[in-house]
Formats: sequence, C-alpha cells, structure tokens
Amino acid sequence: MNNDELEIREALATGENLDRIIIKALYDDSVLEELMKYLDDDLWIVSKNALITLLEVAKEKKALYRLLLSRLMTLIRKSEAVPLTQEIAKAFGVIAKEKPDLLRKAIPILFASYRIGNWKIKVNMSYVLEEIMRSNPMLLGNIIDDIKNMLSSKETADKLSALNFISALSENDFRYIGPFLPKILNLLYDPNPVVRAAVVETLVELGMKNEKFRVLVLSKLQDLNDEDTLVRKKISEGISKLLLKENPSI
Repeated sequence: MNNDELEIREALATGENLDRIIIKALYDDSVLEELMKYLDDDLWIVSKNALITLLEVAKEKKALYRLLLSRLMTLIRKSEAVPLTQEIAKAFGVIAKEKPDLLRKAIPILFASYRIGNWKIKVNMSYVLEEIMRSNPMLLGNIIDDIKNMLSSKETADKLSALNFISALSENDFRYIGPFLPKILNLLYDPNPVVRAAVVETLVELGMKNEKFRVLVLSKLQDLNDEDTLVRKKISEGISKLLLKENPSI
C-alpha cells in the first residue's frame, strides 16, 4: 500500500478530510478506483465513508451510479453492521431519485431477496425497500400486491415488515396508502398482540399525516377494547397524540 492509498484509507477510517478525497476523486480516476475498492474493506466504517464519498462524486459523474448500483446489490446482502446497512439503503434511495430507470429492474430482485433470504438478508432488504419507498414510490408499482399479501401472511415478521413499508410509503404521498387500508384495519384483530400493537402505531403515524384519515383512526381506536396491556397502552398513547394534533391548544 503506497502513501496515497494509506492517506485515503486513513481519511475513510477517521471520517476526516473526506472533502479532499472527493475533490481528488473528481479529477483522478485512480483515486476513484481506490474508493470503489474500499467498499469491500474489512472495517465497516471505511466502507461506509467510501460510499458517502462516492455518492458525492456521483453528483458530478452521473455514470458512476451504474457502477455503484452493481456493487450495492452485492454489499447489501453481506453487510452485518447496521450503520453500513443504513448507508447502503440511503444510497439506493439516492439512485431511486437520480436514476430511477437504472434501479427499476433491480426492484424485483431486491424484493425476491427479501422473500427468500435468511433473516439477515430480510432485515437488510427491508432497510433498502423502505428507503426506495421514501424516495420514489413510483418504482414499486409491481410489488404493491406483494406487500398487500404480506399483510395476510402467517408470518409475524412479514406483517411487521409490510407495516414498515407502508409507513415509508406514506412519507412521500398519502395516496399510495389507500390500497392497503382494508387489510391494515383488519389486522387490529390479529391474534398476535405484537401485530395489533404495531398496527395501532402505524395507524397513528398515518393519522398524524392526513387530517381526514385522522378522524377515522380516532374513531377506530376509541371503539377498540383490546385485552392486551401493550395494545391498550399503544391505543391510549395514540389517541392522545391524535387529539393533540387535532387540537394543539389542549
């Protein structure tokens, strides 16, 4: 490893002088190649900062997004550090905004990886799909039915992930939520109290974002008489939040 390589890796490991590395990468392809190499570094912080740096470079060198996407598809499957996984997911979100056509073909692959992967891959793919939903939900038209089916799954993890996906979708545009509402409301009576509590949280979150829906959620929660302590607590907290949103002077 020469002095330039040591300087780059040290900057990535400490998070210092990244702006200098970005400038170098804009004008020196060898620095760009080094940064791409460090995406696979043994230290997750080096990989994370390499990705942050490359995304900054990609703002000027748009062709870099294609190379990054190819690497990200591999990295997300093996990432074990949550901060790195979150940064990879954010990168997918950036590409969803900047180069949606580039990412479109990858969506079915990402969702299939979620469906058939082990628990670690499922978690990692959840981060990615949520970020894409926040950034550009139009890309997810082909998997809306799959998310609806997850709400009816026998697996608790699928139901909880679907609720997270729907919350992420609502951050972009509430109109994407309509197709899911009947099944979400049905889950208020799911046998599993963990699912019921998560549904209450999701409904409250949605109600906070939409005035008309807030009235429906308040009505539903006020009529609920759940026997589980956790669910009752979530209902009480949710009603208080929604009432405060309706009447800030309370």
